[in-house]
Amino acid sequence: MTYSTAKSLVNLETLEIRYCHKMEEIVMKQDGEDDEDKEIFFSKLKLLELDYLRTLKRFSGHSYTFRFPLLECVTITQCPRLTMFCPGAIYASHLQSIRVRRDIVDHHRDIWMTDLNNTIQHRFMTQEVIFTTTDMALNAENITTIRNVFPRVTVLYIEKFQDDGITFPYSSLERFPQLRLLRVQHSSFEEIFPSLDQIIDFMGKIPPFKVLHIFYLGKLKSIWKDDFQLPPIHQNLRSLSVKSCCNLVKLAPSSASFENLRSLSVSGCHQLIHLVTSSTAKSLVSLEWLAINDCKKMEEIVMNETNEDVEGGITFNQLQRIVLTDLPSLKMFASQSLTFEFPELEEIKITGCPQMKKLGPGVLKTPKLSKVKIEGCDMEWEDEGDLNKTIEMLCSAKDSVN
Repeated sequence: MTYSTAKSLVNLETLEIRYCHKMEEIVMKQDGEDDEDKEIFFSKLKLLELDYLRTLKRFSGHSYTFRFPLLECVTITQCPRLTMFCPGAIYASHLQSIRVRRDIVDHHRDIWMTDLNNTIQHRFMTQEVIFTTTDMALNAENITTIRNVFPRVTVLYIEKFQDDGITFPYSSLERFPQLRLLRVQHSSFEEIFPSLDQIIDFMGKIPPFKVLHIFYLGKLKSIWKDDFQLPPIHQNLRSLSVKSCCNLVKLAPSSASFENLRSLSVSGCHQLIHLVTSSTAKSLVSLEWLAINDCKKMEEIVMNETNEDVEGGITFNQLQRIVLTDLPSLKMFASQSLTFEFPELEEIKITGCPQMKKLGPGVLKTPKLSKVKIEGCDMEWEDEGDLNKTIEMLCSAKDSVN
């Protein structure tokens, strides 16, 4: 809400805000407005509840004076980025408790301090929060103050590290022994994971997280260094998603192995010429879902780095669905005569790939494939069909219509 709307809420008794996944603040300043000497009086508000607001940073980012003469309880549930209430003065003479809960049905965990701002700012360091928090965000502002181990955190956001030359705080992952999902976003990291020699020092200390999201890292050039295979803890990845990393030149080292990876999604990575090498492709035995979107320079999905036949071909044992969207330079899935087997593939969808006329020159085996959709034209078959001929036919049909 705007300042003027907040000023009008003189009879508001309860304010509950839940599941607004993009909300960053509650009371915002209007364009051209001076926030100095402005006061907001919630004269009847008794209960304030903020639940599952994963992007909420503060109640207000401006130096308003807030008066809550009747406010008795503030409840905060799963707001991992909420590090302060507001930069202005706060008056809440009747405030009795600030409750931090693990989820909606959890018993109340009472944390009481007379200063609302100080309570929120220090909530990461209280024992109640340490043992109940499941989602958490680390940024350049709070990372120096957080020294505890958080035994219940399974989802960790690392974000807002914007200084030039900043290095990824890999050692901080030790504080989250139950980590399952790591999301790195909106930062200036040029690389994420350190060299093998450095990672060895953390073996057994950093958890083998299973989901990795890399989003909006405009300066990122590599996720893993190119001088080693993935360490065992990273080979446990089940899901990898990379989005809007416009300077990323390589998804993974040429010899990387992802035997446990089930889903792979890449979008907005305009420097990638290929997705993976043939040796990495051979390791994708558990991959079930592959989606590539909006990568302007990508010419092929699998590159044969040796220019020699791959012994035994490449078999995607579990791959069920392939989606290729808005890849203007993509010519083939693989340009060399590699043998590909897709024993579980049921659907392939290709949209916005004008140069792609066939999957590749090699042998293709797709015994379960039943649906192919190219540029809005689709075909279904009951028996095994020729995928290359189908793609060529559907592309020709679309071209004739245009």
